[in-house]
Amino acid sequence: MKLLQSKLFELPKLFFISNKAEIDELPIGVPFFYGDEHLESAVIRVLEYEILYQSALKSGFDFNFKKILRQNGFNDIQDFDWIRTEKLEYHTTSGGTITTAKINHKGLFDTFIEDVSCYVDINVLKSLNVFPIWMQDLEAALTTNIHNHMLYTPNSYNKKLGGMYGNMELQSLPRNLIISDLSGSIPKAVATMELTLAKHLGESFYADILFTGSKSILYTYEELHTLDVKKVYDEVGLNNEAVMFRKLLSSDDRVYNTCICIGDNHSPLASWHNCGSLSKEAGKKLCKWKINKLISLHTTSNTYLAGYSDMFEPKEVEIIKDWVTYLN
Repeated sequence: MKLLQSKLFELPKLFFISNKAEIDELPIGVPFFYGDEHLESAVIRVLEYEILYQSALKSGFDFNFKKILRQNGFNDIQDFDWIRTEKLEYHTTSGGTITTAKINHKGLFDTFIEDVSCYVDINVLKSLNVFPIWMQDLEAALTTNIHNHMLYTPNSYNKKLGGMYGNMELQSLPRNLIISDLSGSIPKAVATMELTLAKHLGESFYADILFTGSKSILYTYEELHTLDVKKVYDEVGLNNEAVMFRKLLSSDDRVYNTCICIGDNHSPLASWHNCGSLSKEAGKKLCKWKINKLISLHTTSNTYLAGYSDMFEPKEVEIIKDWVTYLN
C-alpha cells in the first residue's frame, strides 16, 4: 500500500493497493485504487491526464488535449486507428474452410492497451445518448441489487420483545458468468473490447469469467484480482478447443443468474483437435452448469446464438443485435 505521487503535479490523495488484504487496514472513507503492481504508473498517468483535462475545461476555451499532453512532457502518446473487421484476411483451405486469421492480434492489442492518450467521460456519453444501447442492456442484466435479496420472515421470535415480531435475513446473491471467445476468428476490435471490459464487468457485477481459445481458462470472482489482461490474451491463444471447455462445464454443479456469451459460430460441440463432435442434446446432458438467462453477442449474426453457449439450456434468451458495428 502506498500513496500515489506524481513528479509533475500534486495528485488527489489516493492510495494504491495491490494486495487485497490491505484494504481492511484503511479507515472507512479513505479513497484507494486496487490493481496489479505494474498498473501503478498507468494509474498515476491517468490522474495526471485528469488534472490537465479539468484545468483545460475550466479555461472555457477550445483546446487540443493531445497537444496539451505533449506540451507537458507526454511525448510517448500514440495515434491509433481501428482496422475495420471486413479488412481482416483469412487463410482458407482448398475447400474454403477458415483455418486461421492472418493478422497480428497481439501487436495491435498491446498498442491499444498502452495508448491512453484519449480522455473518455462515460457520463457525458450517456447524457448525449451516444453510448451503445447494448452496453446499457448488459449493465442492467448483470446488476445485482442487494435489497432484492433481503427476506423478511414474519414468524421469527424476538427475545427482547418476547414475541413473534419477524426478522430480516440476507439471502445469497446470484452469481453471473461471462464467456469470452478470443480465438483467431474473432475480429481484433471485438477481442480487445472483450478483454478491456472483462475484469471491470466481473468485479462490478459479481461474475465469473471463462476465456476460451487454444485453452479455456476460468477466473472465478474470488480470483479476478489475479487477472492480467495482457497475459491472459497470450495464454489463451488464437485457436479453438473443446476438451478443457467441456471438462469445466461438466466438473461440478454451478448456478448462474445471467450468462453473457461473446463469440461466433465456433462451438465446444465441434470436433476440435483430440476430441470428437457432440450433438446439442449430448452436450446439454454433459453440462452441469445451469443459467437462468443467456445474453448472446454473436459477431456475425443477429439470429444465431454465440457457439460457446451451445451446452446450456437457459430459461430465457436475449440476442444483442448489430453490436459489432459500434466497434468498426
